[in-house]
Amino acid sequence: MPEGLAVLKWDDELGPVVTSKTPRKLKIGLDPTTSMRVYGIATLGETEESQKPGFSSLSFNDFKLAVYYGGLNMHLKGLPSMVFLVLHPEEDPDVYKDALPEMATQIFLNADDDEYKKMVPKLYKEISRYTQMTPEQRQAAILIDPVRRSIIQTLMKNGTVLSTDLEQLIFEKVGKKIDVDIVLRPLVKMGIIATGWVEGLSSEVIYLTRALFVLRMISQDIVRAVRDGQVPIDVADTYLQTSKRYHRDYLARLRKNLFETVWSEAERIGKFMLDFDTYDLIQVLRKGPAEKKHLPEMLDLSAAKVNKQLSILEKANIVTRIKDEDKREHVILKCNPEIVTVYPEWLIQRTVDLYNDESIINQQAMHYLEVLKKSHPSQAGVIAEVEQTES
Repeated sequence: MPEGLAVLKWDDELGPVVTSKTPRKLKIGLDPTTSMRVYGIATLGETEESQKPGFSSLSFNDFKLAVYYGGLNMHLKGLPSMVFLVLHPEEDPDVYKDALPEMATQIFLNADDDEYKKMVPKLYKEISRYTQMTPEQRQAAILIDPVRRSIIQTLMKNGTVLSTDLEQLIFEKVGKKIDVDIVLRPLVKMGIIATGWVEGLSSEVIYLTRALFVLRMISQDIVRAVRDGQVPIDVADTYLQTSKRYHRDYLARLRKNLFETVWSEAERIGKFMLDFDTYDLIQVLRKGPAEKKHLPEMLDLSAAKVNKQLSILEKANIVTRIKDEDKREHVILKCNPEIVTVYPEWLIQRTVDLYNDESIINQQAMHYLEVLKKSHPSQAGVIAEVEQTES
């Protein structure tokens, strides 16, 4: 466990200033000399290109630092622009290479009116869980953030957009200006978007390479377990009828309006994925039905805590609780919430239409079609083979 978490900003008169920290008594690494050294290394260069957001680490005699710098934009605006974890000398900073940027992004996106300060203790408390986040949870982190969610929604409609236009669109939807680069970096790393420069355009172009969806799936493993006798017959009959009726209605909603259905609950389901207790419960139930009385031991949680999580998920139509003839309560996934990425094939024709309508220039359209071609699932094996040959 790191010794602490600190947030800093730059002051032209005072230099690096700690704006928030936890625990409150944290002093290691926060002295002016160390803070100045860390800022000096992060801010080498005077252009936005040379000071892009990024992760780094530093070793000292008695401690190490895992550092995430928010970039020149935030630095010049006097906003919180650096977040670091103070580590024990024997700790490996690279353990936090994925977790710290995600935590820092949440802090930077809530810099207005110092909203981030109340988030810092909770983020620090959950740091060890952040290092263990599954790919599904990292995708969920995108969906619960209104800025990145708006970006995905926009790109799923049009496929490609100028960075400057995207910044303005986000301002209109969310009500605040953002540093686009900070927000986009996790999406690039996860292969959801690509960025590039196109001749004749004054700003970078953003392209969607994978659409992101939340879907309520039917778990064939659960259905098989129910039919194979893992629950009493009366429970199995009730579950199968309830599940069939629910998924029939859900499919009807998807057919009627796919985008409205998946986005209307994306944030809600995303939050369940990022609440570690709730997610652990979903993970346990993905393995099969369970008697309610066994769940506290399986999850290492109190019965009251399990009851609370069950009520939340039951209200969200994710779990169902059914009593058998002996009054034993069985808990089963009503649907399996999954966050999936999909190749955006529909954007090929959409790009052609946008070009024909003169909404995007020829170079931008051609570049995006090339990006879609390279990111097609069929190319994955070819790319891997080329990389293996080159190495």
